[in-house]
Formats: sequence, C-alpha cells, structure tokens
Amino acid sequence: MDRRRFLTLTGATAGLLAVDLPRSALAASYPFANGGVPDELHTKMGELAPYGITSVAFTPSNGWVIVTQDGRYFARGVPDACFAELEKMVEAGAKIHCVAFPPEGGDRWVITSDKGMSARGLPEECHQRISDSYAAGQQVVHVAFPPAGGNRWVVADTKVFSARGIDDECYQMMRNLTQGGRRVTRVAFPKSGGWAVVAQDELHVRGIDDACFQKMNDLAADGWQIHNVDFSPVGGWSLSTRGKVPSLPADRVRQVENAVGGADIWQRMSAWKTPGVAIAVVVGNKIAWSTGYGWLEAGSGAAAHPETAFQAASISKAVASVGVLRLMQTFKQPLTNDIRPYLGWTLPRRSCVSSTPVPTIDRVLTHRAGIIGRGSTSPAGACSGFDSSGGGFAGYGPGATVPSLLQVMNGQGDSPKIELSTNPGAEFHYSGAGFVLLQRMVEQKSGLPLAQYMDKEVFAPLGMKNSSYTLSPGFELAAGHTNTGAVIPGKRNRYPESAAAGLYTNVLDLCRLVSYLNKAWTASGDIAGPLTKASVRTLLTAGPQPTMGRGFFIAGSGTKNFSYNHDGSNYGFKSVFQGYPELGGGYAILANGNNMSLVNEIASAIRSVYGWVSP
Repeated sequence: MDRRRFLTLTGATAGLLAVDLPRSALAASYPFANGGVPDELHTKMGELAPYGITSVAFTPSNGWVIVTQDGRYFARGVPDACFAELEKMVEAGAKIHCVAFPPEGGDRWVITSDKGMSARGLPEECHQRISDSYAAGQQVVHVAFPPAGGNRWVVADTKVFSARGIDDECYQMMRNLTQGGRRVTRVAFPKSGGWAVVAQDELHVRGIDDACFQKMNDLAADGWQIHNVDFSPVGGWSLSTRGKVPSLPADRVRQVENAVGGADIWQRMSAWKTPGVAIAVVVGNKIAWSTGYGWLEAGSGAAAHPETAFQAASISKAVASVGVLRLMQTFKQPLTNDIRPYLGWTLPRRSCVSSTPVPTIDRVLTHRAGIIGRGSTSPAGACSGFDSSGGGFAGYGPGATVPSLLQVMNGQGDSPKIELSTNPGAEFHYSGAGFVLLQRMVEQKSGLPLAQYMDKEVFAPLGMKNSSYTLSPGFELAAGHTNTGAVIPGKRNRYPESAAAGLYTNVLDLCRLVSYLNKAWTASGDIAGPLTKASVRTLLTAGPQPTMGRGFFIAGSGTKNFSYNHDGSNYGFKSVFQGYPELGGGYAILANGNNMSLVNEIASAIRSVYGWVSP
C-alpha cells in the first residue's frame, strides 16, 4: 500500500460524464489533473498551470474560478460581487491564497490573500476566525466548507488550523498531521460525503473518488506538493500543484505510525480488532506530540483523540503510588510502618503464615507484603503450591451491584477476601489486593474518598484535568471492546478497587506525570508538584524487588537508559506508559481493544524511532 494510504475509499465515480475521464496535464510546467469538470475549466487550467495555480474552487451551482500565484485568474458562474472583489484585490497587488464558496449558494464567498481577506455571507464564527488570524499576523491559506452547510467550516492559516462541525475523523487526521511538524494546507469535501486533507508532504482521505485518490498519490510519489484539491457539486474533482515538496524536518509521528508491527498503525489496529488508540510522546520533558486513531466506540462517528479518557487499568497502581507517597510525606510517616494500624480493619492471615513478619507500606508498594496476589491466591487456605492466577480484578458489568471497598476486602464481591497468604517480605507476588489496602489507608488517613484525595493532592497540582478514580467520570470516555472488536456489555466495567484498576485518564495527563517525574528525578532540589525530590527518588528506586520501585516497574538503574513503567489490562482496555528521566523522554499509549500485543507493538515503534532502550 502506498505510504500515503489511506483509510478506505468508496470507489464512487457516479456523476462523472462518460467523456470526462480523469485528465492530466503532461505538457504544463506544473502538473494538474481533473475528472468530471467542464471542458473549459480543463482548458483554462492547461493555460494557467505554467504560472502556478493557487486556487481552483467550485460554486454550489457548478461555477468555478482559477487563480494563479502571479495574479492571473478566470471564472465562470461565480457571484458578480465575488468576481469584482477578486479583480480589485489582484489589481491592488494581493497574492490570492484561496477562494471558497459556502454550500448554501447565492452571494456567499470568501477570498483570502497575503494582504487580508474579503467575504460575504459566511457563518459569523468562521468570518471571525479568519479575521482573528489576520489580526494575529497570520495569513489564511485555505477555507473549506462541508456540504451540510450551516456553521461548519475549516480555516487554515500559516500557523494553525481551526474547524467547526466537521466529520470527527477528518478533524482527527488534521490534528495528527500537524503533530508531526506539518501545516494543513488544503481540505476538501465532496458533496456526496468524505473528505481529503493535505499537509505539505502528507495526505489522508476518506470516501473520495478512486481516480482522484490515485492521482493524488501519483503526484505525491513524484515529489509534487498538492497545492489545490476541490470537488464540484456534480461529482467532479480538480488537483493542481505549483512546485515540489519543500525540505521539511523528519516527521517522527509518521515514522512511528509506519513502524508498528511491521506495518502501519491502522493495519495493526485492524489485525488486533482494536477500534481506538491514543498516543503521546515526551521529548525534553515536554509533550512533543499526541495523536488519536480510530474510534471511541466501534460503529460510532466519534473519533479517538489524545484528550479522550480510557480506563488505564493497572496503571492505576503506579499513579496511586504517587498519592500514597504524598500522604506519607504530608503526615511525616515512614514507609517502613506496618499498614495494618492505618486500615481500621483487621487484615486476616492464613494459619500457615507467620505472625512475626510485618506487612509494611513499603512492602505493599513493592508487592512483597504477603498479600494474596498472582501465584499466591488459590487454593484457599494454602501457603504454597498455588496456581498462577490472582493479582487482579474482573470489574462489574451492567446490572451488577458494585460492592463497597470494605465488602471487596471481606470477599463479598467477585474476588477472594484480602488476607496474608504468604509471609510478608519473603516473596514477590503481584497484588492488586495490596493496592486496595493502600486505597483504604489513604481514605482512612485523609478522610476523603480516593478520587477526591487524588484530585486535590496529585491531579490538580500536575494539571491532570481529565484523570479520575471515580466509577463513572463526566468527561469523554472510550468504550471497551472484546477480542473480536465488539463493544463490551455496558461499554465499561466498574472497578471499586480504584487504586488497583479504576483510573480513567488520557495520554496527555499521563505524559504530564511522566514529565513531572522526569524533572523531579533530575532536579537539584524540590520542584513544584506533589512530591519532594526525596519522595520521587524513593518512588522510582528499586526496593527489595530489583525490578520494582514503589508501584512502578523499573529497568536500567544507574544508566542513562534508566526507565520506569507500568502497563494495564482491564476487560476491553489495554495500556502502557514509560518514562526515561535521564533522557527527558517517555510515552503513553491507551487502547480500547482487548489485546495487549498492539500496545506493545506501538511502544516498540516509539522506542525504535527515538532510540530508547526497551525495559
């Protein structure tokens, strides 16, 4: 598949006249191509192409206008006032960037140039956005209107783009392209639906004519930048260029997208039946880029964005650990303290567990406190010879009664009662139950539910505005999906075991945490945030388990490639995040599918592109 893939095509060719097969200019200094357009337009494009066409635009009644970069122009069937204004602007020495017509027709139009704009009958918000760009010193290079009309539009200036009321996936692709250091230069909407987005050396399309798509790829493959694409109201299309693609910096986003599992990210999402993914990457301890792919929910029209919240699953433990160290720091309590006095509840132990070793807070954070977990849960009553299960929680689907935290602790939910099943300090057993006890401790000591405590003490100081430990937060949420890509019942299971599995967050917030931890680790002293440098060092330094800090897995201690990370696996959701303090880097990946392989493939692609070592 051509690297300028993209997505699916409708193969729609209806509306083209039989005598109007796609036509290309072979003799012109700048190539162009048309399909289903009036003969006169094609002829005039041939005459004007050597001068560099800047705009070809169709009116809703199939009129059209052509403008070149040196001020030549020709039009048929455009509003008289538009033509007169175009003439006036050209005679005043303006270089025309764009002419566009809202789909309602009549005397509605906009002309943008290097010296300003002129417009009539635009949606008020669109007109204001164009004016704001010029007021900010930015020239508007393109304006586009979807066929539905109303307050729907795209405005692209020399720096940024803005949009209102457009297809959500189209917006997703425009946003993704700009994350790689490109500018959106052209957007076009066929009357029958679909869209095309061009950003200098890249393009994405959905549902456009096959011949147009092929010609776009042909031009791009030959190194031409597509400077103009537009669709007529009767199914025609027009492409043109006025030069080669300029020299541009490396596009790390595209490099990652095209290196996922030996294919591109869309192909691998399809292979792993995962409808939606969000990614963010930290470079220089700042979020360098963030992207979304696919859908919040299979079959919906809502695209996944970096702002979308997913269930983070066991990443909840790592984030909750920040809150635990904040609590101990605030109350000046050492991690070596026994957790039991903080619980207001008696922690049972199996008869074969010694009463002498202490389940300290530190041991709970490092999964060595003897609390039932993976490989230390079943059979009940045993202290050895366990099967390999345990450690996590299944969650509660629609119709199920969600137990209280105490009920979970007492085994009155869908998981075994929490107890000591091995001697504290003796063995490593990954234990979600241990983090339920940490949640109970935080709530008992702070007097707040975990969700409120984390909002106040961790999320607010770090600007993590779309993160929550509540069962059903009010912000935009992705739906979980099965191994076959079907929406799970109820869209999302509920997890009262919040510190272990119940965090909702997005990739931007996780990377804000990565940036903070990286900076706090390398700073000469304390920095603004929930933890002192000493607490961050404790958090990310190996304890009795060499690969575990407190709530975080760690690797490469003492080297420049030192990293911390955690992944997550809830029903219908998979996730991972990782930070490299000495390199100032990191990433977060959240997916609403049920296969961890895709997340691992994306993480591997990021590490490969940036030269970061695998944990």
